[in-house]
Amino acid sequence: MAHQISKEHVWAGAIPDRPAALADKLRELSKAGLDLELILARQEIPGRALLFISPLRTLEEILAAEEAGLSQEQNVRAVRISGPNETGLGARIAGTLADADLNLRAYSAAALGKKHVTHLAFNSEEDADRAVEALKRELA
Repeated sequence: MAHQISKEHVWAGAIPDRPAALADKLRELSKAGLDLELILARQEIPGRALLFISPLRTLEEILAAEEAGLSQEQNVRAVRISGPNETGLGARIAGTLADADLNLRAYSAAALGKKHVTHLAFNSEEDADRAVEALKRELA
């Protein structure tokens, strides 16, 4: 199984930093039929949290996200990598980006059994494009 490497748009929005706020927002998105692969929520400041989701692939999903108060994140360019998990893969990915002189905005990775999914965030479209090229060479 080869690694799948692609750029993804990230959608984001503020939610209240209180019990059930995340559950309420995710229920709203689920009822609209969104099948999310990335959900990241974190407190920004006391009383306010940020929710990031991806991917949105259809106009209906985009409209549902907008109706839920989310918008395409303009300051984050994301790259998604999935494929077989192997010892040292995280270091290999980070090393490839370092060798390409790319600075990461965020790095998130998880493995389940023999598979992994990694999400990388960059500050520019150019950096995300360069990352995809470098990672395809390294992980091909």
